[in-house]
Formats: sequence, C-alpha cells, structure tokens
Amino acid sequence: MWKQHIFELISFICGISLLVVGFLMFDYVHEKNNKVRSEKTHAQQETIQAAQKIETVLGKLSTVAHDIADNISSGKLRRENILKRLKVALKTTPNMFGIGVAFAPYVEHPQKRKLSPYYVNKDGKWEPKQDLIQVFTIPITYFDTAKQVEISIGVVFVDYLLSNVRSLMTELELGRTGYGFILSENGVFIAHPIEEYVKNNQTVFNLADSHHDDILRRLAEKAIDGASGTIDYIDQETGQSAWIFYQFVPSTNWSIGVVFFKDVLDTSSLRKKLIWICIATVIFLSLLAALVSRIDRGDRRGFWEYIVAFSIIIMGGIGFLWYLAQTAPFLEIAGSTTIVDKVGLERFLNIQTKQMSSKRPVYYIPTGIFVESMKFSGVNNITLSGYVWQKYSEDIPSTISRGFALPQAGYTDITESYHLKENNIELIGWHFQVVMRHEFYYAKYPFDKRQIGIRIAHRDFDKNVILIPDLEAYGVMNPAAKPGVKKELVLSGWAIFKSFFNYRINYENTNFGIVEFMGMGNINFPHLHINILLKREFIGQFISNVLPLIIISTILFGLQMWLGKTTTFMRSLIGLFFGILLAHIRLRGTIKTPEIIYLEFFYLVIYCSFLITTVSFFLYRYKVNIGYYRDGLIPKLLFWPIILISAFIITIVVFYDI
Repeated sequence: MWKQHIFELISFICGISLLVVGFLMFDYVHEKNNKVRSEKTHAQQETIQAAQKIETVLGKLSTVAHDIADNISSGKLRRENILKRLKVALKTTPNMFGIGVAFAPYVEHPQKRKLSPYYVNKDGKWEPKQDLIQVFTIPITYFDTAKQVEISIGVVFVDYLLSNVRSLMTELELGRTGYGFILSENGVFIAHPIEEYVKNNQTVFNLADSHHDDILRRLAEKAIDGASGTIDYIDQETGQSAWIFYQFVPSTNWSIGVVFFKDVLDTSSLRKKLIWICIATVIFLSLLAALVSRIDRGDRRGFWEYIVAFSIIIMGGIGFLWYLAQTAPFLEIAGSTTIVDKVGLERFLNIQTKQMSSKRPVYYIPTGIFVESMKFSGVNNITLSGYVWQKYSEDIPSTISRGFALPQAGYTDITESYHLKENNIELIGWHFQVVMRHEFYYAKYPFDKRQIGIRIAHRDFDKNVILIPDLEAYGVMNPAAKPGVKKELVLSGWAIFKSFFNYRINYENTNFGIVEFMGMGNINFPHLHINILLKREFIGQFISNVLPLIIISTILFGLQMWLGKTTTFMRSLIGLFFGILLAHIRLRGTIKTPEIIYLEFFYLVIYCSFLITTVSFFLYRYKVNIGYYRDGLIPKLLFWPIILISAFIITIVVFYDI
C-alpha cells in the first residue's frame, strides 16, 4: 500500500512541476515578445523618420526645380535671367550643391554638365565631382499649338553630394543595434557604411548574387518596386540574425533600409528566466523518469534505469547552462560610454565639454586604430601590434604636437609609417608594437571572457586635446563587425567576439601641478579606448581539463561497482587520487589566481566522491548495513547523482549572474 502512496506522491509533485515549467516558459515568451515588439517598433520608427527626413530635405530641392521648370515653360522666366535665378536658388536652398538648366540644342552629351551654360554650384567650378549625384531631372516643356502636342525642350537638374546623404544616415541612432543604407531606383547603393559599395556603384543585386542570398534579392525587388516592409535576415557582414526594415522615398524613388540586429534582445533578465526554466525542467523530467522506471516498486532494475535517465537529464541541464554561459553577452563597462555613430559621439562630447571648467581652447583630433596581431604572454601580459593614425585639420595650431601615446603599455615601439596631406587635412600614421598588462579574472574558467581595453592618449600631456574615433575610416561600426581589428587575426585558444570605441571618465585626483589642466586629473575628461572582447574557445579546454575528470569519475565508479571483488581496491583508489591531484596541481600552475575557479569545484566534488568511495569500502568490508545492503547498492546508486547534482548546483550558482 505504501508503494502506491509513493507513486501517487511522485505523480502529484510531477504534475505541479509541469505546471511550474509551463508558467515559467509562458512568462519568458511573454517578456521576450514584448521586447521584440518594442525593439521592432523602435527600429521601424527610425526607418520611417529617416525616410521622412530625406523626403523633406530632397523634397525642397524638387520644389525649387519644378518651380524653375514651370516658369521657363510658361515664359515667366526668360533665358537671359535663368543664370541669375539659379544663383538665387542655390543661395537660398540648404543642402543643394548645384543646379542647372540644359536646353536640347546644346546637350549633345547630357552627362557632361559643362555643356550647359546655365549651371551654378557651391564650388564655383565646372569640373565633375566623384561625390556627386543628380537627384532630380525636371523636364521643361511647351505646348505646340500647331501639332497639338507637348514638346520637351530641356531639363532642370539638381546636384546633391553623396557626403550629405551619408550625413543623413549617420544621424540615425542605430550604431549599437544596426546600420542604415540607401538604394537608388535601380538598386545601386547610394549610401552604405562600407564605402566600397558606393564608390564602385555596387548594386544590391550583385551583392545578393555574390553571397547567393535569395532573401536579399527579394528585398531588393520589393524595395525598387516602391514597397515598404520588414524581413528576417542573416547579415553577411557580421553573421548576426537581424531584421531589415525598408521604406520607400517617393520624391527620389529611393529606398532606405535599416538593418537591426536581434542580439540586443539577449538580456540578463531573460537569461535568468532561462536558468529557472532549466531548473524546473530538470526537476520535472527527473520525477517523470521516476514514474516511468517505477522506482516505487523497489526492484534493482528500476533503480538502475532511473539512475541512467536521471544522469542524462542532469548532464543535459549542465550542458544547457554551459551553452548559456558560452553565449552570454559581456557586461557593460561601468562609467563608460560606447561610441558607434556620429550622433552618439557628438551628444557625448557636447555634454562633457559643457561640464569642463577649463577656459583654455579644446582641440578634437580624429584618431583611428587597426590591430593586426595579438598574443598573450604570461598570465597578465598581452602583446599587440598594428597601426594608429590621426587627422589634423587646419584649425589645429602647430603648437599641438603630432603624435599619440599608449599610457597602459609597459613597452612601446612606435614608428611613423606615412605622412600625407589630403583636402587640407594632415594625415599621419604610425606602426606600433606594445606589451600591456591586464588584470584577468579566471573565476568562470573555462567559460571566462576577456576585455582588452587599449587607451589612446595624445602625446601632449599639458594640452586640452580630446581624441575622437575616426568613424569615417571604418565600415560598419556595429561591435559585431569588429571595427579596428584585422579579420584574419588569430589568437590561440580565443575567439574575437566584438570590438568598439568607448570613452571612460577616470578621475586621478590630481592636476599634476599644471594650472587649468584638463587631462587625466579632471573628473570630466573623456579618455578614448578601443575595446576588444574575447571568448575562450571551450572545445580545447573541455578535452584537456573536463574530459580527464569524466574519465577518472568513470573509473572511480567502476571501482565502486567492484566493491569487495578486488584485492587491489585501495591501491587502485590511491593511484587514481594521485592522478587527479597532479591534474589539479597542473591546472593551478597554469592559471595563477588566488580565487577558486569554476573548474576547481569539480575537483572538490571528485575529492568528496573519493572520500565516499573509501567510506563505502570500509562499510562494506565490515558489513555495516548501509554499506553492505544488497552488495553495497546504496553507495553505488548514489555515486553519479551526488556528483552530477553537486555539479549542477555549482554551475547554477557560478553562472546565475551571467
């Protein structure tokens, strides 16, 4: 009768645990759907606002061109007054680079603007510019009363700079979550973070063909047909799952697209909910396995069937927690501001400069970095090499030195590589090789992560110089695209996850004796860093550190099963113990840290299992009931559950705050 009560009790608890799993999953899905809905709405609004802004800016140009064309067609604007009218239009219309009128008798080669005598632009020159597009061509017509037809006698055309289009796109607040692009009515990239697409007149169809991407092709077809909408997509530049929102711009027949990465949905609160779902699922499946194997009957076969099923369930739970740990995002850096677009940069600098008390002028110098190689040397040292460049405009006085410093480096080797003058900008590039010391944390080894922060400072210690990231020198600034890091860079045992620029506000509690100093001693002075995020590759660590523990545990279990059937039990046990002890010593020798790392807890669990096995041997030998009962069945059944439950609980505690 008591067996039936046990079965009913397990059934009741199993049902309750199933309800808990269902509730937790519903709560998780509900929160995630709300976040997806919120983020999609935000991205869609950004896309629509960008399209409206382009429509507004270029719509004004279209209105001016239509007015001039209508006035010429109606005879209100005579030919001798056209040039004057064009100059007035250019002067009074923002964002317009050039405007012209071409009549049919004079246009043998329409692509050569200099053949039009009616043309003005902001440069005051007739030479064509590479950074130029013709956004509107409005026909000039008159009605032939004799033939009763409307005849085109010329066109009014408006020129616009591609750099102005790119400026419109950089005003989107999408740097951390995505990026924007613009397609012409033929699918040609007018704006894209990767400048080669624009310079080479790359079409979205060519891009789709090169990547064998049918989804991108379908998007392009819909976009150039004037449609607007959303598609799910795997971005070819970053490999991330994303949405692409596309919106039609009627005045130009362009289409604006916004790529929005879904990894922003991966939050700490959602991951904690997944951990609770994992715990509840393990409990439910364990109880279900108990019902299926009918452990309430008390037969040996049922017990072993349950132990096998239970062990598999617990290992699955541990594996899922490992997956969450391996894929968890990095924690935000306290006291820092990530810079991924022009809007964020200008907003941050405006806030900081207002808070600075110095009356001396502040100079902003665009600075870029490209890391070509990286190598760990020792426990806390890392060797880096690559290039740093700076751009000095004419506004920067000669009293400001040309150069930079890497204050965190213990050893530096910096040599100038190139020195150019482009568009009144002095461009200087240096090759560097440095050895830096970082404090790394191993508490979650082998699932630990590393953040390499390289601080870049100006060489003049006593000048109010703020370095700003040279955003224009990079393509996609989303951290997953790893700007500033060589794509082919290989770091043994590590995978490069992301990279990004950020500012940190560090207060050194001194002005270093310099009056009106606005450098390290000022509480509001922003320090430019490039951060490289690394994740340890788990497979190699699993084979070298985790797999031996599994093998030793299996052999130990074999000894437990042969309890009382071998005369060399204690010698074998001692040999295994020294084997795992040497492995533990080797691990501590490799990772020199005062804290107990995650993997060490497994060693402690195995040590406890050695103790339990030794105690069970003596209990069996001296025929104590708990150890001798049914050939030591109880210690044998409890061997794997004790190890696995301990490992499961330890994993939850260590990785709960990932």
